[in-house]
Amino acid sequence: MRKLIAILLLFTLLVPAALAEEAAPAIQPLSPELADFGYVPNPDCFVAEDAANGVKAGYYDESLSITMERIEVDGVTYNVARVKIADPSQLRTGLEDPKKGKKNNYVHNIAEKHNAVLAISSDFFTKNNSGWVVRMGSTFRKKLYKNRDMLLIDANGDFHIIFRSNEEEFDTMMARTDITITNVFNFGPALVNDGVKLEIPDYYTKDNTFNVKRPEPRCAIGQIGPLEYLLVVADGRNGKSDGATGEQLAQFMADQGCTVAYNLDGGDTALMWFGGEYYSRQTKRSQSDIIYFATAVDSGLSTED
Repeated sequence: MRKLIAILLLFTLLVPAALAEEAAPAIQPLSPELADFGYVPNPDCFVAEDAANGVKAGYYDESLSITMERIEVDGVTYNVARVKIADPSQLRTGLEDPKKGKKNNYVHNIAEKHNAVLAISSDFFTKNNSGWVVRMGSTFRKKLYKNRDMLLIDANGDFHIIFRSNEEEFDTMMARTDITITNVFNFGPALVNDGVKLEIPDYYTKDNTFNVKRPEPRCAIGQIGPLEYLLVVADGRNGKSDGATGEQLAQFMADQGCTVAYNLDGGDTALMWFGGEYYSRQTKRSQSDIIYFATAVDSGLSTED
């Protein structure tokens, strides 16, 4: 009798666990190839904003958590996305032309083609002839831009800053055997490093290209912790938001808890796209590349569904 009871008890413990394991969608790391995309997002995983009940817009599945909100500070509207991923392969870059990287398109077209859940504009590297450019492990240009800070992202999804494209530090980083650098960006400046807000350096304040002392639309990405990120676009030029200075953006990223944060291309390039529409103000500028997040859960959907 005791043996029978023990068998029944074991059965009651194992069956629910087995059913739960079978029901849970499998998280599958995405391909590291630049030409490959994420899985099609599941429409049921999007959450609409319900301000009356304190619900923020977002996307939630077993591999991806995104919470969207707008924060007003000193006359600036910051469009903010808080992102947690299960696997570093979900942090991706996408190009309109994966083979050459020279063609431009609108952010929403590139994002939709790559099955992005969330996307922001990047450093628009085709506008310049300098800068060491790497996207998803593919190198497009090997020329250090001496007066720009660099953001390097490794295969673990961790961020690294190299100030003023220091050649020795860059060579040391690229030669490391414990990590692999998958993406390199050349815009800046770096806004936060080691959890400390940075002052905007002279080599950016003297370059009128960045207008760091003037309020402008700006775009930034930061890392908060392992596989946890913050994406921000400060609106401007629209009568409702003044735009942010470089100092204001750095302070905002630090206040939001970033350990590392980096300024991307701003002005009309600064865009945030989420769930099929622009979350930030929309412009008509086309560009070469995006940073995006994709789900690692294959729901069996296709772009035609």
